[in-house]
Amino acid sequence: MEHIATPKKQPPTGAASQLAKFEKAWKSVQSTGQSQSKWRGLPVDRTPLPTQLVVMFDLLVQEDIRQADADDSTTGACMEFLLGNNILESLVQLAETDQPVGVRGVVIRNLSTFVSLTDDKLLVQKAVHNPILQLLRSYATHAGFSDMGASQSVASLFNSRQHIYDEDF
Repeated sequence: MEHIATPKKQPPTGAASQLAKFEKAWKSVQSTGQSQSKWRGLPVDRTPLPTQLVVMFDLLVQEDIRQADADDSTTGACMEFLLGNNILESLVQLAETDQPVGVRGVVIRNLSTFVSLTDDKLLVQKAVHNPILQLLRSYATHAGFSDMGASQSVASLFNSRQHIYDEDF
């Protein structure tokens, strides 16, 4: 007598696979951020944060490019997850503490690259625009912060923000 085999769980494909990678990277970022005492005083490059943030923002940019190429004006799964879970706001809060040391610069550089590579219509969304403004304000209040790469990224973010402001008014 033959038994029916239990179906194996198939790996996610396409958008579901991208979203699964995005969620996994975000969970790693959250885990690191929530255990800041473990990382206090350590440089950010000794944590999983830089790698996981690159994964997240790369997936968002790839999704945006795929949708633009397909002439698809809907919000992709990764972007929907980012917006629906206030991820940018959480990243800004993590950047404000700058623990582990240097995370502020990593967040600024990744966010700046993301903003410069994605569709401008994204920037007018409150879940994107407000965290960018908060990050710019936070950066301005940390006078001792001297990361040149982050400084250039902040200038890029400011220019993006100014572009939105000019178009709105």
